[in-house]
Amino acid sequence: MKKSIDYPYLISAKELLENKVVPRCDFHIHTNYTDGKATVGQVFEKAIAFGLEAIAFTEHTEPWHNLNPEWFSEYCKEIRENREIYKDKIKAYIGIEAPAISFEGELGATKEMFDGAEFILGAAHRYPGIEGRKVSELKNNEAIDLEFKTLIGLATSPLINSIAHIGGTCSKYCTPFPTHLIREVVQLAVKNNVAIEVNPVYHMPLRNFIELCAEENANITLGSNAHGFNDIGLIVKRIGEEI
Repeated sequence: MKKSIDYPYLISAKELLENKVVPRCDFHIHTNYTDGKATVGQVFEKAIAFGLEAIAFTEHTEPWHNLNPEWFSEYCKEIRENREIYKDKIKAYIGIEAPAISFEGELGATKEMFDGAEFILGAAHRYPGIEGRKVSELKNNEAIDLEFKTLIGLATSPLINSIAHIGGTCSKYCTPFPTHLIREVVQLAVKNNVAIEVNPVYHMPLRNFIELCAEENANITLGSNAHGFNDIGLIVKRIGEEI
């Protein structure tokens, strides 16, 4: 089940558009523990320099990202050490970005990861049921169907705080994910108190995506999908430019 977080990371899409005040937080950041470039300490330094109030580290859970079986405990330890150092400057949370491994919203993560994570993004990465094939090898209609089924499962999950980059995998590797299906996923997520991530890598123009979320009374989370030093805080900058 979701854990409580002492920072108002859930944002009403409707209020964001009305008030035009962008919270200074970034809840989708990767480090060199998986496929990011920055260390945990460097992320803290960059986020503070950017003026962020809160961040969530959301490391990938797929085993091929880090072959060291002890990596997650080391990752948690390093975040805890740094947030104690910087406790007067920024709030920071231990998180994961976990892929759906079924169409029922099951996630690919270990018990240690679920126990240690304070914030969980659920994502459609390699779709369930395509073992032996790459997403890029799928036909367009097949990719759309599998993305949709995967996202529908995530929209009912009691484990996740937010759905990462809706439509992103299909759009990146095959074909643009249809807007009407995004809306269906958002509608179901709202019914199940699951937030929707706004992501500058996959949801441009951001204003259109936020408006869709606002029309469905969705709560959103802000995530830069940061992998490099200059990505940290990007979501705050991009939304500020568009609204």
